[in-house]
Amino acid sequence: MSLHGPDPDAPDLDDTARSVAAFRFSPRAEAEYRDSWLRRNLPRARVSTTIYLALVLIVTAINTLGAAAPLPAATLESIFVLRIGIACPALLLILCATWWQPLRRHYELVVAAAVCVVGLSVMTISALAAASGFPQFQMGDVLVVAYACLFLGLMQRTAMAVGGVLVGGFFAIGFYEGVPPTDLAFAGAVIAATALMVVLSAGRVEHLARTNFIETRLLNERAERDGLTSLYNRRKFDNLAAILWDQARRDGQSLQIVLVDIDCFKPYNDLHGHQAGDDCIRAVSRIVARAARRPLDFCARYGGDELVLVLYGPSMDDPPAVAEQIRTEVERQRIPHKGSLVAEYVTVSVGSSSSSPESGRSLAGLIQRADEALYEAKRLGRNHAVHKDSSTARTGAFKVIAG
Repeated sequence: MSLHGPDPDAPDLDDTARSVAAFRFSPRAEAEYRDSWLRRNLPRARVSTTIYLALVLIVTAINTLGAAAPLPAATLESIFVLRIGIACPALLLILCATWWQPLRRHYELVVAAAVCVVGLSVMTISALAAASGFPQFQMGDVLVVAYACLFLGLMQRTAMAVGGVLVGGFFAIGFYEGVPPTDLAFAGAVIAATALMVVLSAGRVEHLARTNFIETRLLNERAERDGLTSLYNRRKFDNLAAILWDQARRDGQSLQIVLVDIDCFKPYNDLHGHQAGDDCIRAVSRIVARAARRPLDFCARYGGDELVLVLYGPSMDDPPAVAEQIRTEVERQRIPHKGSLVAEYVTVSVGSSSSSPESGRSLAGLIQRADEALYEAKRLGRNHAVHKDSSTARTGAFKVIAG
């Protein structure tokens, strides 16, 4: 994707409500949202899982010491195996997924599967206890449903699936273990109501999070863009150019800076009006934007009627070609300009320079060199494209005869 124009994955005001309501953004925005959502929820998942694991171990110790309600030895043995052999390893897996990057890449899938194992283990323990004459077992099941759907940072759709598995599993396990129908129906109603409430709560939290994400993204996008041309603004240009300069140093690549200035723009504005002046800048900006063809190329409004194009790793066979292409494409637009001292139509002067960080020149020096080339293009009578190579100071001027 090119950096020069509006981000095709960036949300706008028209699709904000629709995207949030559908719980889905465009692919790249969705990936960014999920990453930010996960980073925000990981601390809570770690703390809640650690507490839950400690609670399981404490309850197991109490049962082992015989401090809880008496249960048959076979039942206690089964409960011990379910807690220590199944629930605890699954909780440890969830804890690992919050820290270990390879597991975190598949966090939602891993955690959803593990928490279903934990939940079904807890529900089997409850069913065993109920079948042995201790039917008041809803508390542990309510806790595991709330933990699974609210505290692990699962998306609403995943939380809904997990809640459905746990509710269905609760009834299936209770029926299989022979829990009295009255107890099963009462407890099942409590578990189903709990699952419904926590899933709705999870959905509300996600809705607010998505709304906040998309509004923040819109504000950031607008802060980076020029309101007239939708190109990046000067501040964003400074940031991106510095980033690409460092990237070029790491990759052993070069950058080319192309400055484009509309000739005699003030007379055009005075003669045709500010609306026509805005339309002229937009028309030229579209031409400059088309020259940014590769993923790391971008362009920006440098100031007033001046635009800048940054090419990452440009072809060194014919560096002046891009500058000349922009100049000729603007001239072909045939935008009438009666106040021009150059031609009957709108023209531009273009200054270009290329360099690599290894040449010893700084980014500021490269931009200054392009500015010098632009000044020379104007000195030659405007409607010229001049390229100055930073290492050899080679200058190429292209004189154009207006048709």
